[in-house]
Amino acid sequence: MTHSRAVFRKVTLASALVLTASVAQAGPFSAVKIVNSRSVTQFEYDQRVQFMTLLNQPGDLAQLAMETLIDDRLRQTAAAEFGIKLSTADIQAGMEEFAGRANLDAAQFTQIITQAGIEPQTFRDFVETGLSWREVVRSKYGPQIAISEAAIDRAMASFTPSTTLMLRMSVIEIPALGESRETGLKAAQDLLLQLKSGVDFATLARANSKGRTAAQGGALDWVKLSDLPNDAAVAVRSLGAGKVSDLVVLDDKVLIYRVEEQKQDLLTPKTEVLDYAELLVADDTAALGAVRANTSSCNDLYALAKGLPEDRLRRQTLPLGQVPKDEAAALSLLDAGESSTDLMRDGYRVFLMLCRRGPAESELPSRDEVRLQLTNQQLGAQAQIYLEELRSEAILRTP
Repeated sequence: MTHSRAVFRKVTLASALVLTASVAQAGPFSAVKIVNSRSVTQFEYDQRVQFMTLLNQPGDLAQLAMETLIDDRLRQTAAAEFGIKLSTADIQAGMEEFAGRANLDAAQFTQIITQAGIEPQTFRDFVETGLSWREVVRSKYGPQIAISEAAIDRAMASFTPSTTLMLRMSVIEIPALGESRETGLKAAQDLLLQLKSGVDFATLARANSKGRTAAQGGALDWVKLSDLPNDAAVAVRSLGAGKVSDLVVLDDKVLIYRVEEQKQDLLTPKTEVLDYAELLVADDTAALGAVRANTSSCNDLYALAKGLPEDRLRRQTLPLGQVPKDEAAALSLLDAGESSTDLMRDGYRVFLMLCRRGPAESELPSRDEVRLQLTNQQLGAQAQIYLEELRSEAILRTP
């Protein structure tokens, strides 16, 4: 809690004087601004200044507080027109998410703002308005937004993580190799059913796991998501604390993970990985032109190679240091989706295409995550345009 409080600051003496003067000029529940037919009270204004000060908001808070309250009235009017009504659970989840940005839960956050003189209802109203506006934008613009597979490919090809997900987990490890594989798979499935019915993970791990941490209830040290086997990374990356993964089936064993805690750490630079493809093509202009005309991504090469000997198409993902020097030199000049035909091999011209340059696959977001991110980016842009329209049409007056 002490560390989390460091993200806040106390209301300054100057701010306190401004608040005292403003209250003296008007009663706390008197309207200080009318936005169309909705009013902003002195109390709401003073609370917003305090709230923004507590959150260490930069800029002229006296002006920003009024501007954001005006915007909130416009958002609330739009939500009413769209018939948006949030449940108590939705608002509570939003409060938890907001407080989580400061590594607090909603109750802790509320306690801190209350001690600073901010009413809990101020926090709740702030969150509710933001969530309602989000639903307005989704209702108005969501059906118009379609993210293409090509757009997802481009986003993933250019993705460069700045942080890495760290996980503290527990694991149950069941051997599943050779003749015992079917037995191991069935045992793991039975354990998963028990876990989903509420049986304690640590108890089952001590009794059934064959891993090195079985005696500790399967508890593992902190691990980077990118250091896990790819199937394991996919299984746990979206799990919250206390959640259990589906079965992770490897060549010799089956794993079940329970996420205990997660955090983001700054990413230590790692060796660059190159995902590239090579198609051996007859060394003539017409053949190369046909390949180039029908290829916009590495995935297109599979259709072109259909019916050819398997060794005519090769796709690899290697750390830069392991890529042959001649290929590495050619690939260094390419962006994702670009190709080179400078190399020859076994009498064929090499159609060399860079599929992706960047982090290991386990560090990449899933296609669904990228689709959601791109959708939210477009919705955010539309939300800003819509709010500008509402501002331009609004009738503002001071009582």
